[in-house]
Amino acid sequence: MKPYLPAVLTVSLCLSGCGSSSSEDSQNMTPSPEPTQSTNDETEAPKVALRFPTSLMVSSPFADSTQQKRAKSSPSYAPSTPLFGPTVPSYFSATEQIGQVLAGELAISDAFDVASFYQVSINSDCFGPQLMYQDHPEASGTGSSSGTLPSGDLGLWLAEDSSGNACAVSQVNSLLSGVESQTQMALMVIASFISVADSEGESLPEEGATLDLTTYMNAQGITSVSFDSASISLASDTWTYNAEMDYQVSGNDYQITISMSHTPSSEETEYTGLLQYTVEGKQGVAGIEWPGFNCSQNERTFAASLAYERADDEMNLQLRNATLCGHSATGVFNSNGLVDVDNTYSTSNSDGWSENFAILGADFDLTSLAGSYSYVWQAGVNDSHSRTFNIGFNDASLDNGEAHFGYGEQVTDTDGWIQGFICNWAGPGASHSLVAKTQRQFFEYDASLSVYLGTAHRANIEYAPTTSCDYDGSGSFLFDIDLSGVLGDIAAEDSSLVFTNDLWGSSDTSLTVPEALAARGLTVPSIPFNWPKDE
Repeated sequence: MKPYLPAVLTVSLCLSGCGSSSSEDSQNMTPSPEPTQSTNDETEAPKVALRFPTSLMVSSPFADSTQQKRAKSSPSYAPSTPLFGPTVPSYFSATEQIGQVLAGELAISDAFDVASFYQVSINSDCFGPQLMYQDHPEASGTGSSSGTLPSGDLGLWLAEDSSGNACAVSQVNSLLSGVESQTQMALMVIASFISVADSEGESLPEEGATLDLTTYMNAQGITSVSFDSASISLASDTWTYNAEMDYQVSGNDYQITISMSHTPSSEETEYTGLLQYTVEGKQGVAGIEWPGFNCSQNERTFAASLAYERADDEMNLQLRNATLCGHSATGVFNSNGLVDVDNTYSTSNSDGWSENFAILGADFDLTSLAGSYSYVWQAGVNDSHSRTFNIGFNDASLDNGEAHFGYGEQVTDTDGWIQGFICNWAGPGASHSLVAKTQRQFFEYDASLSVYLGTAHRANIEYAPTTSCDYDGSGSFLFDIDLSGVLGDIAAEDSSLVFTNDLWGSSDTSLTVPEALAARGLTVPSIPFNWPKDE
């Protein structure tokens, strides 16, 4: 069993049942009783949540601390013995590490790793591979009838990744690996302001005052980073933290900014706030690249915002991030302080977002991690549709459930739901007309193997890369089903065979895809400041 995995911002979680290994529609299941003991015990000093958002983090629900990509070199990083299973979920190990910095138990010089700000998410090896094909039936001429489809567009192609995890699980882990590292490091920097002020004998500011910590932060001995400014202020009962840092690479400075406003109530478990950060990088400079093909400049800026609301044990979040073209970008955040989805790159707006806009939303209970989640991303500013994961768990233990992948409205108009599927995104005769289908994969945690199983009989993910998602067997069309790099090496790769997709669709054809997913128990959360469609 792997109960009580950390809540994250990437999935649509339903507690009333999201189906089983059968591909047929099923009635919702009754959830298991929620645990009464919190799995997110707070070790910070009393009243610390009145000035800092304890229990706040972003992580994949499937990742545990042993799978985190960033090495923890300090012995102080070792989390305490978990109460919720054989592994330590990333969400809880991360909040514990942030708490150690906040309490002064872990020095920011030991915890800080500037590379965490530059971690780039990549696709899993089972998701969106390059795909060889020959004699495509929709080719308009011999010049395009054979070739290789580009990476990123095929969705869940294999049932499992190379480590044995269900492809949906593996891809969610991959997509969130970057934002997990970035958000944790940003929160650690802010947390260190409080512990450094305390160690230097400085009192936190009174109403209307500001505490300048720039000199103290520069004395912490963080390698290759200098602080241009670091401050804490209090105004109208809102704590504001600001940091501007320069990261030196080959004699050049690249700016990293972090800002957080935190408004507590009289209770530690009730607060709202907004975290923002920007990270400058440059194509062609190892370790600080923000990839993408739309921006005409090598200089790029990664921007993120995390709006949060906590009421007792309920946490409600919206995280946005994107890569903008150039440095010193303007119009990065909208009037609500979120990364502005409408600030798109064009010839008339040369510093807008050009690559990889993502929105993660969640509304969940901190004691059981039960709630609803959705994750939407758009690879390029001119793409016709966003890509969307909706994932549901069958009970609060998060031991099993199902994932749906598909396409939705452009990120500028998304409501968090999958709207359908596109089978021929970039092939000959490509069409972006949606079919009323999704890719669906049932997953189940196997404690003996420490993986989420997602074998072929548990999945509805197969299709031909044609507009109809099928092939009638009348031509000489072949495509590399098993990704071996050789066409025709397995029995299924036979151009005379009919290939019929097994994508998931509701048996009730009167339902839209969002309605069909909702009928299975999935939900998309209401989030701070709303989805772009209702913004």
